[in-house]
Amino acid sequence: MNLDLSKVIKGLQNQLDFDYNLALEKSYLESIECKGASVIHVFGHVKKIDKRYDLTLTYSGDLVFECHRCLCEVNINLEHTVERVLVTIADMDEVEEVVLIENGHLNMLPVLEEDITLNLPLQILCKEDCAGLCPHCGKDLNMSMCACEKTKIDPRLEALKNLFT
Repeated sequence: MNLDLSKVIKGLQNQLDFDYNLALEKSYLESIECKGASVIHVFGHVKKIDKRYDLTLTYSGDLVFECHRCLCEVNINLEHTVERVLVTIADMDEVEEVVLIENGHLNMLPVLEEDITLNLPLQILCKEDCAGLCPHCGKDLNMSMCACEKTKIDPRLEALKNLFT
């Protein structure tokens, strides 16, 4: 999604407001292991302040993932505000991180994707106390307990078990 900032850069406007519905790219969804996504509603503004531009972007939408323990679907509601400093010429002495405006246009997709990625939980769970799947039979332990033998024997000592039966 490219935002045309040429009027703000030329001084014809002090602020540019935007409001879009955006579909995230399939390659990005695959990179974060997302199974599906709703349309992301993106709105905000760009203000000119001296030689810099302030971007304020708010987004909301839903992403669908698999629970990392039991593999059931988990819906994550996104709602966040991003603030970035934009510049037309990158200065190597800049201490803070800035986003470069190229040819009067700003590609907001990388800014949005970066913020979504940074705000995802490290471990996606359907519920905090998810029991997961049985490692032997694969039964969902959230539904009921499985009938697998619970005692674990070190495979190196397995032969000794038969001596006492």
